[in-house]
Amino acid sequence: MITNHFNPTPEQRRVVLAEYAEPYDRLVREKERQRITSISRSTAWLLENDGRFPARKPLGRNSCAWLLSDLLCWVRNPPAVNNVNTPCGRKSA
Repeated sequence: MITNHFNPTPEQRRVVLAEYAEPYDRLVREKERQRITSISRSTAWLLENDGRFPARKPLGRNSCAWLLSDLLCWVRNPPAVNNVNTPCGRKSA
């Protein structure tokens, strides 16, 4: 069972759209979603299944989209990343 913990309120949606000078909420397809979030399709899918990315909205049998406000809220508040292997964080032997 997939539980999406990402669910902005209507007020949060209005605020983030105003901050990005978007006049209204709209549906965003994959190419624009990738440009907005800067993550790959597979990473977005993994995060979505983990409940850490906005859920896609089905548009038909073979297409889907995301709400622009959901993506902009996610960009402002991305999930915490654990177990990152960074060279600066490594301890010498």
